[in-house]
Amino acid sequence: MKPSAFSRALAVIFAAALVHLPGTAAACTACMGDANSKTGPAMNAAIFLMLGCIGLMLGCAAAFGFYLMKRANAPLPPHAEFAGMNQPQEDLS
Repeated sequence: MKPSAFSRALAVIFAAALVHLPGTAAACTACMGDANSKTGPAMNAAIFLMLGCIGLMLGCAAAFGFYLMKRANAPLPPHAEFAGMNQPQEDLS
């Protein structure tokens, strides 16, 4: 019996997950350094700055989507109603 594509893909994903399991977590020298050094707080500040930038970009994308949704549901302006822009176009072919 020939294995299906789904079972082969599942086996590949399972094998990749087993290969990438961490044995022991080894911290970098900056993290394992002196507890009173200024490197740790600076790295924490940089991480939170990057998370803030990502959050800002996601918020902007969500706000733009909300703006488009509201604009799509808005009624037509008076000049567009009189011009017949809300009528479907006829197929001329």
